[in-house]
Amino acid sequence: MSTAVTSPDPSSSDPSSSGHSSLKQRMFRTRPEDVLPLKIEHQRIYILPTRRGLAFLFSLLVMLIASVNYALSLGYALCFLLTGLFAASLLHTYRNVAGISFNQIKTDNAFAGENVCFIVNMHNQTDLDRIGVTIKATDASDLVDINAHGTASANIVKATTRRGVRSLGRVTVTSTYPLGLWRTWCYIHNGVQATVYPKPEVSPPPLPAHSIDADGESAHKSNQGEIAGLREYNPGDALSSIAWKAAARGQGLYVKTFEEENSGGQTHLSLNATGLTDIEQQVSRLSAWIQAAERSQTEYSFDIPGTHLDVGTGPKHNERALVALATYGLPS
Repeated sequence: MSTAVTSPDPSSSDPSSSGHSSLKQRMFRTRPEDVLPLKIEHQRIYILPTRRGLAFLFSLLVMLIASVNYALSLGYALCFLLTGLFAASLLHTYRNVAGISFNQIKTDNAFAGENVCFIVNMHNQTDLDRIGVTIKATDASDLVDINAHGTASANIVKATTRRGVRSLGRVTVTSTYPLGLWRTWCYIHNGVQATVYPKPEVSPPPLPAHSIDADGESAHKSNQGEIAGLREYNPGDALSSIAWKAAARGQGLYVKTFEEENSGGQTHLSLNATGLTDIEQQVSRLSAWIQAAERSQTEYSFDIPGTHLDVGTGPKHNERALVALATYGLPS
């Protein structure tokens, strides 16, 4: 019997490395470790002067120098008054964010090319109105006001271009209320994500021809219905659906399309049934077939590497198949 000996990971045994990682996480929330509901406490909040605030401070410095040079008593009074205003606005800006509770973040799945909306639900448990609070993600933001003892929701809309998983990422809660002299902010990183389904093929071929009805007989013709028109040939289309008369007249390869009928029946959907070799084209065609089967109330089984679904239909069956397609072949 042989025993495998593994050497310890230097990074895991180095206290300084672990401490640096913990400090970085505490300051910048680089990892999605926050659990909702979460209340913004003082240790999460940062505050610094804005550009307007720095310009305001520079103006006060010039005013102070002029007052000293010319011994202007009113200049001293105005300078100290504005300095107190600058200091007092710091507290108001800080309180505009402190104490806000984040209850939950909801999202819906979407198809590639559509927008994904993340809804951030917040609650203000204090007697102060929260005005001009910006909820900002990487490439989207929303400005909200939260009344005293009230709730509000921020909508973070993100575009999608390909299938897979779309994460909200780290959220920055920021405000410059009331005078714009200070900017306060904090980070929240929950790790919520939406599933982006493959974009359905625009003009897919009919459902696989080996459909069967409840009596075990072919239901291909009944699923197709009446001929509705012609479309251009796509690789993987059944030869029996090609409009050979149009091809004989030299008009090119076209495929007959059919009106869908609610005739029921069953079919089997798999990668091999698409007749394609490219993964993205395969999942796109399967996505279109799933939608067609749902519209025509055709029960279908679904089989791709790592996922097998028995014959069925309905929203849950549809979602399980689309989620499997969304993550198929992508790095975990």
